[in-house]
Amino acid sequence: MAVLVHGRLSSPTGRLLAGVLFTLLVIGAYAGYTLQSVRRMRQVQTDIIDQNRKASLQLIRIQSDLNALALAMRDMLDNLDGYPLSAWAGQLDRIRDNLDDAIRRESELAGSRRDPQQTTYLLSSFSQFWSAVEHMNKLAQRGEEKAARDLVRQSLLPRQESLSALTARLLVMNNESEERAAAEIREIYNGIENNAYLFLVLSLASVVGVGFAIIRSNRALFDRVSELSDQRRELAQELISTQESTFRAVSRDLHDEFGQILTAVGAMLKRAGRLAPSDFQEQVREANEVVQESLEKIRGLSQSLQPVILDEQGLAAAVQWYVSVFERQTGITIDYQPPAVDTPEMATSAAIHVFRILQEALNNIARHARVTQARVRLTITPETLRLEVVDAGGGIPLSYKAGIGLAGMRERAALIGGSLEIGNVNPNGTRVVLTAPIPETSGGQENG
Repeated sequence: MAVLVHGRLSSPTGRLLAGVLFTLLVIGAYAGYTLQSVRRMRQVQTDIIDQNRKASLQLIRIQSDLNALALAMRDMLDNLDGYPLSAWAGQLDRIRDNLDDAIRRESELAGSRRDPQQTTYLLSSFSQFWSAVEHMNKLAQRGEEKAARDLVRQSLLPRQESLSALTARLLVMNNESEERAAAEIREIYNGIENNAYLFLVLSLASVVGVGFAIIRSNRALFDRVSELSDQRRELAQELISTQESTFRAVSRDLHDEFGQILTAVGAMLKRAGRLAPSDFQEQVREANEVVQESLEKIRGLSQSLQPVILDEQGLAAAVQWYVSVFERQTGITIDYQPPAVDTPEMATSAAIHVFRILQEALNNIARHARVTQARVRLTITPETLRLEVVDAGGGIPLSYKAGIGLAGMRERAALIGGSLEIGNVNPNGTRVVLTAPIPETSGGQENG
C-alpha cells in the first residue's frame, strides 16, 4: 500500500513488483515441476510399461513355441503315424529358430531392468535343452529309436516343463513391474494434482495480495487526491474571494478617487473655458473632452470590476449592460437573447460568478477567436440557470493547454454548484455552456 512520507505518497511500485515477481516465480516453479513430472511419467510409461508389454508378448510367444514343442515331443513318443524320430528334425529346427528369435527380442526388451543372472539362466537352460535335442537327433539317426525316445521322455519333456515354468515366472515378474510402473505413474499424477492445488492456492494468495496492495495504494492515492482537491478548492475559493475583494477595492478607488478628481478637473476646465481668451477656448474644450472620455472609461472599468448594476438590478440587467459595453469596446457584434420576463433572480453572491464567467468567455473571443460576431443566450427557470456563449472562430486547437482563465471559470462554476462545458462546435467555433441550479432561498437580492 502507499505510505505517506513527509506529507508525500511513497510509490507502491516496489511492493507491487515484488508481488508480480513472486507470482512469476511460483508459475515458473510449478511449470518446471510439471514438465519434469511429465518427462518422468513419459519415461516410466515408455521405458517400463511399453517395453514390459512388448517383452511379455515375446514371452507369450516363447510359451506358445514351448507348448508346440511339447506337443511335438508327445507325438514323437506316441508314434501314431509310424514315423521315425529323425523325421521330426525339420519341425524341431523351425521351433528352435522361432524360439531363438523370440528369446533374443525378449532379452533386448528386458535390458538392464532384469537381473543378469535370470537372463543367463534362461539362455543356459535353452542351450542345455537344445544340446539334449541334438543328442536325441544323433541317436535317432543311428537308429537307436528306443534310447532316443527314453531321452525325450526322461530329459527333454522335464526340461520343456521347466522352461515353461521359467517363462511363466518371467511373465509374472513383468506384470508386477508393470503394476509398479502404473503405481508410480499414479503417484506422479497425484503429485501433479496436489501441486496444482498448491499452485492455485499460491497464485490466488499472490493475486489477492497484489490486488489488496493495489486497492490499498489506490485508496490512499484517492484519499490524497481528494484531500488535495479539497485544498485546491479551498485555495481557489480564497483566491476568488480575494480577487473579488480586490476588484471592489480598485473599483471603489477608481470611482471615488480618480472619478472625483477627473470630475473636478472637468469642472475647472469648464470655468477656465468661460474665462479664457478666445484663442485658448478651443484648447480648453479639447482638454475637457479628453477628461470626460477618461472619466467615462474609468467609470466603465469601475463597473466591470464591480458592477453596481448587478446589485441594483440583477444578473439579467448586468449581462445586458456588459454585452453592450463589450460591443462598444471591441467592435464585435453580440447576438444576445435575454431571459424571459419575470424570471427568478440569483443571489448576488452567486450571480457575480456567472457574470465573471461571461466576462472571461467574451474576453477569450476578443483575444483568440478573430470574429466579428458572437452569440450569448441566458436562460433562467425557477430551478436552473443556463448561460451559453458561442463564436464561429477556429475552435480550440488540439495542442491547446488550459490556462488560468479557464481554470477560474470552472472553479467559479463549481462554487455555485454548477457545471461548465467548453468545446468545439461544427463546422467551427467554440461553445461555452454554464449550467447552475438556482437555490430556493435565492428569491431576492443577497450580497455576498
